[in-house]
Amino acid sequence: MMKRPAALFLSCLILASCSSIPMPSFLHSPASEAVVYALGPREGFTSPLNGSLKPACPALVFESANFQLTSAHQQSLNSLVQEMGRNKKTLLLVAGYTAPNLPADHARSLSERRSLAVRQRLIELGLEAASLQTVGFGNDFSPSGPSSDVVVIYRQN
Repeated sequence: MMKRPAALFLSCLILASCSSIPMPSFLHSPASEAVVYALGPREGFTSPLNGSLKPACPALVFESANFQLTSAHQQSLNSLVQEMGRNKKTLLLVAGYTAPNLPADHARSLSERRSLAVRQRLIELGLEAASLQTVGFGNDFSPSGPSSDVVVIYRQN
């Protein structure tokens, strides 16, 4: 059995060796590149935080705690798919946002559920799953406007 001073010395030695472990690269990148995507491949997609992306259709506004699609949402998504026509491989980023008055973990979860519901409907309408990326921002980076309980679909190409 190890004596207390020896165990303490060994623990300090182990902790000191941790300083030589390199820091993961994603912890050094700027915030716009450190976005964690909820579902789908990241290759070929651009973060909406860089400001260069434009919405593919008007924002889908949700009721405060709801993530189910309404008939108005369905109509907007139908119009988007019809407008895309035969180009069903266009990359789309589906980004969910929530109001700033929610706790951060609940806001992130709700925004992810909203973006996943929109993604699922777009797949049902004939878009390829691999061309759809979702992200739930919660109440971080909420767009300005009359409502921040929205899902915005950004066209990537």
